[in-house]
Order: sequence, then structure tokens, then C-alpha cells
Amino acid sequence: MIRGMDTVIRIGWVLVAGGAIGVATAGGTVGFIWILNFCYTHLLGSGDNHSGLRSGLAGLLLFAIPVIGGLLVGGLRARLPQGNIQGPADVVESVQTFRGEMPLSVGVRSVTASLVGLGVGASAGQYGPLVHLGATVGSAISRFMGSGAWVGSTGIACGVAAAISTAFTAPIAGVLFAHEVVLRHFSLRAFAPVTVSAIVGYIIAGPMLDQQPLLAMSASTVGHITDYVLFIALGLASAVLAVVFMRLMLWTEHRSFDLPVPSILKPALAGVPVGLCLIWLPEVTGIGISTMHSTLEGNVFGMGDLVIILIAKLVLTAVCVGFGLASGVFTPALVIGLLFGALVGEGLAMVLESGHSGLGIFAVCGAVAVASPVIGAPLSAILIVFELTRNYELTTAAMLSVVFANLVSYRIFGRSWFDVQLLNRGVDVSRGRDYLLLQTQLVEELMDAPLVTVCDSNTLAEVLAQMDVYDRNLAWVVDDQHVLTGTLGYEAIRLLIIDQPDSTAWPVSQVTLPLSVVLFPETNLASAMEQIVDHSQDWLAVVESDEHREFLGVVSRSRIVTTYRSTLNRIREEEQATA
Repeated sequence: MIRGMDTVIRIGWVLVAGGAIGVATAGGTVGFIWILNFCYTHLLGSGDNHSGLRSGLAGLLLFAIPVIGGLLVGGLRARLPQGNIQGPADVVESVQTFRGEMPLSVGVRSVTASLVGLGVGASAGQYGPLVHLGATVGSAISRFMGSGAWVGSTGIACGVAAAISTAFTAPIAGVLFAHEVVLRHFSLRAFAPVTVSAIVGYIIAGPMLDQQPLLAMSASTVGHITDYVLFIALGLASAVLAVVFMRLMLWTEHRSFDLPVPSILKPALAGVPVGLCLIWLPEVTGIGISTMHSTLEGNVFGMGDLVIILIAKLVLTAVCVGFGLASGVFTPALVIGLLFGALVGEGLAMVLESGHSGLGIFAVCGAVAVASPVIGAPLSAILIVFELTRNYELTTAAMLSVVFANLVSYRIFGRSWFDVQLLNRGVDVSRGRDYLLLQTQLVEELMDAPLVTVCDSNTLAEVLAQMDVYDRNLAWVVDDQHVLTGTLGYEAIRLLIIDQPDSTAWPVSQVTLPLSVVLFPETNLASAMEQIVDHSQDWLAVVESDEHREFLGVVSRSRIVTTYRSTLNRIREEEQATA
């Protein structure tokens, strides 16, 4: 009876938590997209791209809009942690380090800054900000549903799944993205509410709001069996393009950091090229959905147009992201990959005989082959293609391109743009959650006071007496400034006295053994674990700093190992938990 009631309660929790987060996130996502489209239509022109050369006063106003928007973004960024717009990387860090919380005020300011930047034409993506929006909503609602890091992490994953599901009308991809990128594990306890949130988001975005899929290519087919070899080659080439894209963004970030300009003004600097492109090359501004549709039509852009738009989109996105005007990278990666795939498709059409696949298939394969290494979600990218096109044959083609693109990109660059962002902050998610959790715990939290501390001027007889009183086989030696100079072992002293009886009157400084390793209060347990693996001491000394080795205390090897085992159990409890 009790077990049955517990099951009912858990099912109720899944429905209420998943449903509430799904509804709230879907509402926020739809509102974000609606405001963005409103800005594109009424502020910048028609759609997210604009036709025709603007001149005179109209051109000047169009140029000024992204510059003014950049100033607003700079002001919002100044009120954010580290002065940066937060995105998927911060979501991953919160979950992987068991923090399981996204501050609501930070989330609101980040999403607002992203909306302003995108609304004035920044070449960036909407899905990164939407992922952060969903994570913030999920985190806020989960605080009312229970306590514990796993509750917060599950709530965040629910919000992320609902955001992806709503934005793409792709619930399966939403569920998989939340597990593949954010949680990075599968457990029934998280899977159930995440699925509910994704389905709720899909219901709101699709049937209720009649939101159309991003791509509609249900009729496209692979023209010839040999085209699968071309899809592999496209994946390999797309991997190189993805790496160029990510490294270019890193390079502009570093140049922006070195630039002797106040941080609050840097987004406005990015607004200058955006303004120029709004006038002369509007196809590369905004999130690029209209450019994608025009490309897929096949008769809008020639090969020369595709090359120019591809290069300009690549550079402008790097500038916008690097200088902080916007932060989303998934949609630009899709656009860049789609343009590249279309370029390859047009080139092959000129070389090969008829009967091969059309431009659209190569374009879609290129889009996901570039985008999947950028976000580090190959499975989600494949499912997005399937859910958006409902085309099994196209999905198998995209699958080949995605697999080989990720193989190459991972070896050259790393798992994803988000992982490299975190690595630059000192958070290496590739080391595993145990390593990340140990990084959050410091040696000073486990530090004990040593029972036997002696001055280097004491005699060996005095040291032996203290060690006998406290029943210890190790003494820590300090000078008159309490600076640690080394250790003395009980057995070593006794053997020395037996061999040389007059040594009882020797000062300790004559026989002190120097230490091969010391720790500092701010040393994290991950670093401490690595040091105890290479050394056999049962106790490790903690000193103030490497320059001033004032003796503060000791940490036992067994306590570090016990803490590590507790960390592993904590991770196992979440990742292997049932509903």
C-alpha cells in the first residue's frame, strides 16, 4: 500500500513538474521568437533579412540601430557575472558541478541582452538564449518542487528540452539534447519529467500555435547510391569548416579582450559591421532563417553569391559573438553549413551527370555536419533533421555527414564550442563529473591540526618525548617563524639514537627530512587526489603559499579518498536512480 502511494506521488511529481516547466518554457520561447520577429519586421525591415540597398537617411538610421543596440547590450552585460551574456555553457556547468541552479535575475538579464542583440540584427542564434531561458525557468520552478541538486538539475533539463522542442517543433530531439548536452547521462528519474516537458512544449508550439517546422523537405530523396560517399566527404569538409568557425570566434574573443576599449562599448563596435551589412548585405544579418529558405529554393543565389554570403556570415558571426553583441552559435552554424552544403551541391551538379541528389540534400547535410560539432550533439542534430523533414532517406544521408564531421572535429578542436568555453574557465567537463565535483571542494575544508609540531631548535630527545605523549609516529618541523621545514619519523629517530646515542642532544634541524609535496588551503581536492597518487605519504602538509610556507595544518590521505568515494556515490545515486 505504502509503495503504491509512493508510486502515485512520484507520477504526480513528474506530471506537475514536467508539465509546469513545459508550459512556462514554451510560453517564454514563443514570446522570445514573437518579439524577435516583431523587431525584424518593424524595426529592420521585412523578415530577418532585408532586400535592397538602403541609402540616405533610411540607410543612416538602419546603420545606427545595431550600434545603439550594442550600447544597450553593453549596459546589460555590465550587470552580469564576469560581464558576459550567459548561455548553454553556463547551463552545462551548473548541472555537471551539481550546483543545479540558474539564478533568475541573471537569467532574465542574459535573455534580455540576447534579445536586444538579435533584435538589432546581430549575426547570431536564438537557440542558445532559448536554452538558457528554459534552464532558468526550469530552475526557478524546480525550487518549489523539492530540494537537492538532482531536483534542480532535472528542472534545468526539463526547461532545456521544452525550449528545443518548442523552437524546433522537435520533441524527441529536445529530450535527447537535454540528456546528450546538459545532463550527459540517462536515468529514468530525469527522463520521465524531461519527456513530459518536451511533449508539452511541442503541443503548444505545433498544434496550438501552428508554428511551422524550420525545414520542409519531405519529398527529397537520395539520387544515387554513390552519393553516400559524397555525404561522407561533405562531412569531412564540414568538420574543417566547423573548426575554422569556432577558432575564428575564439580569436575575435581574444582580440576583443586585448582591445583597450571599455567593455561596455565593445558590443557597439560589433554593431558597426552589422549596420553596414544591414545596408549592403542583409542576407548575413539576423538569425538567418530567410537566408536558409532562400538557399533551399535553389534558384535565388548563384555560386558567387553563396561564397560571398558564406564568408561574410562566418566573419560577422565571429565578430558579434567575440565582441559580445550576441551569444547564440547554433543557428549561424546551421546557416554556414547549409550555405556550404548548397555550394557543394551546385558544384557537383555542374560536374556530375544528372541522377544524383539535389542541392537541398547536400545543403541539409552540410548544415547539421557543421552545427553538430559546434554544439557537441550529433544524435540530437540527426533527430532534428528527421523530425523537421520526416524524411528517413535524408536523415540517413545527414547521419553519415554528422558522424564523420564529429570524428574529425573532436580530434582537431574538442567536443564542442561549449566545452571549450568551459575549459577556458578552468572547467574541464571531459574529466568527468567526479573531477568537477572535487574541483569545487577545497583542502581547507578537510584540514586538521597536527598533534606533534616541533621547532627546528628542539633536541631529538624532546621530539621523542612529544611523540610518545601523543602516540604519533610523525612530527612536523617548523622554524621560529612557524615556516614548515620538513618532518621527522619516530622509527628513524630511534634507529639513529641506537646507532649514535649522543644524537639525543642534536637539534632537529640536523636530521629533518624535506617534504616532496605540500598543499595550500585553496588547493582543490581534484589536484590533491592527483598528488597523493604519485606519493605514498599518509599525511600531507598544508601551508599558506609556495612563497611563504607558514604551517597551517595537515590533511590525511584516507580522508581525501573517503571524500572521493562519497562523491562517486553521490554521482551514482543520481545517474542510476529510478523514477
